[in-house]
Amino acid sequence: MRGQFALNIAVETERLTKYFRGDGGKERIVAVDHVNLSVREGEFFGLLGPNGAGKTTLIKMLCTLVIPDEGTARVAGFDIVKDAEKVRECIGWLHGETGGRALYWRLSARDNLRFYAYLQNIPPDIARRRIEALLEFFELSKDADRLVKDFSTGMKMRVMLARTLLSNAPILLMDEPTVGLDATGAIETRRLLQALCRELHKTIVFTTHNIFEAERLCDRIAVMNKGKVVAVDTPMRLSEVTRKYRGVEVRFRGPSEEAVKILEGLDVVKSIMSVQPEEDHTVIRAEVKDEEQALSEIPKAFSSNGLKPIGVQLALPSLEEVFLSLTGGGS
Repeated sequence: MRGQFALNIAVETERLTKYFRGDGGKERIVAVDHVNLSVREGEFFGLLGPNGAGKTTLIKMLCTLVIPDEGTARVAGFDIVKDAEKVRECIGWLHGETGGRALYWRLSARDNLRFYAYLQNIPPDIARRRIEALLEFFELSKDADRLVKDFSTGMKMRVMLARTLLSNAPILLMDEPTVGLDATGAIETRRLLQALCRELHKTIVFTTHNIFEAERLCDRIAVMNKGKVVAVDTPMRLSEVTRKYRGVEVRFRGPSEEAVKILEGLDVVKSIMSVQPEEDHTVIRAEVKDEEQALSEIPKAFSSNGLKPIGVQLALPSLEEVFLSLTGGGS
């Protein structure tokens, strides 16, 4: 059941604002500043920004944990203030910084899920089937009866993700779900988040200050800084609109010195910007006078010198460069 709102829109905010008081109540701090956002059903949507940008406050308002001071927001068509109980029925909420402390460590993974299913008033027969399906989906079936205290941080996160899905909510709101995980745990969690969105068709809104993570997971990203949303778009289009130079990227296998020499000998190439060795090839970025001409001439120049590039394409700024440009260098 949905509230009265635009079809195919999972989350929408209009001038959503939250103030806090600092300096003994004398100073008013704007944590979230008149934010307008729209998240489509089935979308993987990221809130990216430096610490203190307002990401966590925004997502807590969407979860009904924090009441806004101005503006409105609807989740699954329900108002987050007037229909808070209905909103909670439509969302799964996960706060990554708990580091597994939201679980009972002296219970098994299965018993944790049973306990939370009971708290959510899920009928026992439905809970049993759902728990088994979630344990299988999150690859926990073999370890389901082990105590959570013996789990790695990555495994604890998988149990927390399973707990978030107990109600089978269509919208998942997550605050830094990979924070505190080691590299292996973070990679595994990202894989599972993608599966939740693509295979189970969940709408995911999550916060992160990890640019690598946002670029690889998100359909669209809202970049936040000092409480404001400064840009919203796909990672690719954010790169395109913040380009500061004309450049191409050449990927090839072979000696970089020879490739650089060939590029420097072309009139269309203004300068070599970077030479970056990858696992099985090298990437050269070059600033050029005319992109179309460069895309035509570079492969010919390589071929005439006995080299075959893997690919030649436009060099777009990385999401890190975009982020720094939009936030004034916030970290």
